[in-house]
Amino acid sequence: MRVVSKLITVTLVACGAASAAHAEKEPIVIEPSSKWHVDFAPNKCRLARTFGEDENRHLLFFEQFSPEKTVGLTVSGPSFDRFKTRQKTGLRFFEAQEALETEPFKGDLDSVGPAMIYSTVDLEKGDDIEDGELTSLPQLDAALGEKVEFVALQQRGREVQLRSGPLGEAFKVLNQCTQSLLSDWGLDAEKHLAARQLPKWKNERRVAGRIARVYPRSALNRGEQSILRMRVIVNEKGEVSECAINEATTTEKLESPACKEMLKAEFSPAIDSTGQPFKSYYATSIIYEIDR
Repeated sequence: MRVVSKLITVTLVACGAASAAHAEKEPIVIEPSSKWHVDFAPNKCRLARTFGEDENRHLLFFEQFSPEKTVGLTVSGPSFDRFKTRQKTGLRFFEAQEALETEPFKGDLDSVGPAMIYSTVDLEKGDDIEDGELTSLPQLDAALGEKVEFVALQQRGREVQLRSGPLGEAFKVLNQCTQSLLSDWGLDAEKHLAARQLPKWKNERRVAGRIARVYPRSALNRGEQSILRMRVIVNEKGEVSECAINEATTTEKLESPACKEMLKAEFSPAIDSTGQPFKSYYATSIIYEIDR
């Protein structure tokens, strides 16, 4: 079990073995078969594209549930059938990049097939991310996105490349979408862009520790695992006034107690450009994982 900034992991430990990530000489290359599609949903932003056709159909999508420098990533399709969950997996976005060592989850996407899922990923750091303190509103780096040539996963001697091309404009669209989420939550996006400081969680170790110690029994009995996105509204006094949880992966019985615990969270409030506290938000991911 581990608890780090911006990510809470609830793990039931069993035994298992990791496999090394290394690529074959010739990767499996799959070209796009659709344009990018963007979904400005009420609680999330999704950018999706299809690769290949018919029995070789694959799907790539990026998701954000709040403004972030990182993004959720899912790739799905028959080329990932031999991939395993939480195994050493190389991740690359352009030819000159050395493969980032990651450990994605494996799931299944209806009508597409096996899926490799990253709760959150950075194009330069992979999934090994610990955020520092935030000042102004975090955004995806469109300039970095322009360097992207593909999304490639390497595992157990197999590399699959989805030839996405540059993502600069796509990242700009996601940034616009996540800013619009703030308005949906009753927050001022412009004030966040110019902020001196966003909310700082003062008693994170204690509250996050309580969340991480409890694996909901109904879900555990069914072997359910999940990635959840949690968002709280932090008022001018640093108090949590609202809490919402959205599923990034679908479950039937997993009901997290996180929002109940977050009512006990204490924050230093966000500070605007004039030095005054203002209403803001704090977002994190919660991963429920059975480590086999």
